[in-house]
Amino acid sequence: MSVLCVPGRADLDPGWLPLVAGLALVATLRDVVPSPAEVTLKWPNDVHVDGRKVSGILGELVAPGRMLVGTGLNLTLEEAELPTPTSTSLRLAGVPDPDVDAILAAYLRAFRTRYLAWAAADGDARAAGLVDELTSTCATIGRDVRVELPGGGELLGRATGVDDDGRLTVESAGDRAVTSVAAGDVTHLRYQ
Repeated sequence: MSVLCVPGRADLDPGWLPLVAGLALVATLRDVVPSPAEVTLKWPNDVHVDGRKVSGILGELVAPGRMLVGTGLNLTLEEAELPTPTSTSLRLAGVPDPDVDAILAAYLRAFRTRYLAWAAADGDARAAGLVDELTSTCATIGRDVRVELPGGGELLGRATGVDDDGRLTVESAGDRAVTSVAAGDVTHLRYQ
């Protein structure tokens, strides 16, 4: 599913919109996936159920001030059909026959609520409550991570939070310097 976001104001940075989509989908799936399964966001653009990827989200700036946010959701895939061993589907997470229309409607309502709060706060994600929601929803925060940076660099450390721009803050394992990461492929490291 894709949502075209046109805030109508050139001064609003659309960089938060994929995170808004992730928060909306986490909220939606927490009402769909049965307990005790844990639905979380993996920064910056994956939704997980019990640590396995059920959804991916991409944002593309299609014109100045216009962002297309696409969300893919594994609905009924069986284990043998999954794209990777670390993926899952709603069916495998305990939702045998997902009601696609109900899930889509709930997701769009959740997205709209967060999007309107963000726009009403003049793009201030903290004032809109998005930074706090992301901090409480994101499974990456507090984890040891490896971040493969655009351009080929790598950062090893502990994810300590998210800044007001939605960037992941990582404390380096070596010199304990804190770096804000705007983009990168994040791997949660298993050892602690």
